[in-house]
Amino acid sequence: MTVKTVVFHALEDGPALTVLGAVHGNERCGPAAINRLIADLENGKVRLKRGRLQLMPVVNPQAYAQNVRFVERNLNRQLYRKDEKQHYEDHLDPIVCDLLDRTDVLLDLHSFASPGGPFIFLSGKNPRELAYAKSLGVTDFVYGWAEAYGGGGSKESQGTTEYARTQGALAVTLECGQHQNADAPDIGYQAILHALAHFDMLADAVAEPAPSAADLRCVRMKSVFYRDAGANFCKSWRHFDPVAKGEAIATLADGSLLTAPEDGFLVLPKEAAVTGGEWFYFGTATAYPE
Repeated sequence: MTVKTVVFHALEDGPALTVLGAVHGNERCGPAAINRLIADLENGKVRLKRGRLQLMPVVNPQAYAQNVRFVERNLNRQLYRKDEKQHYEDHLDPIVCDLLDRTDVLLDLHSFASPGGPFIFLSGKNPRELAYAKSLGVTDFVYGWAEAYGGGGSKESQGTTEYARTQGALAVTLECGQHQNADAPDIGYQAILHALAHFDMLADAVAEPAPSAADLRCVRMKSVFYRDAGANFCKSWRHFDPVAKGEAIATLADGSLLTAPEDGFLVLPKEAAVTGGEWFYFGTATAYPE
């Protein structure tokens, strides 16, 4: 298979903004949003003022063709060039890394299995990246993803945004909502326009107004939970559902309860997670990003 990249160059110098879709093949909103933008750029509805816009609608084409998250390895983990390629996704690593090496700003479009609306993953460290993220038209933010996996910085937990940051880029992952949400492609499309407008790359202001700072809320991820054999949720949880300290979240195979370690929120609870797979994240409210 080949990987398609579409690049638009404006005549005026400016930043290189890269937008990725379908890093996970069953997340269809990114390709829909990016292909809509390509059509609008080609028919003149959207005009690039300066800089370079790099679009990869389908990063993992084989997973996309099979409508699965990945074929042999999660492409959004362990993203780096490998001396020995053992999995199909290992062959995609250098293609993605080469593109990100030429990137000043990254917007990676995703969706998720849990019921819920859009939110943005943040690094929690760069004020310029935060300002960029807050411009994208989304009100909910999550940060601390890498730390929840055990300290961050590890190449084993490195995905697109983490790799892009190692190359000096500003990088944001936008989760556009549940896979089946009808508005997810439009949320992704509007976010691209917001990003272009934020970096003064649009010839015309065509993005919808961004929400006010007073409407923003953020959760800091503390830990990731993997599903044990025979474990089941106590109820059908939704993304960003609040839980109180000691509240039962799930029943384990031996009948004991998995409870909330403190007051907080469930992030991306996945009812259909396989045994050993990422089941849900736990986080707490924070004043960040303000």
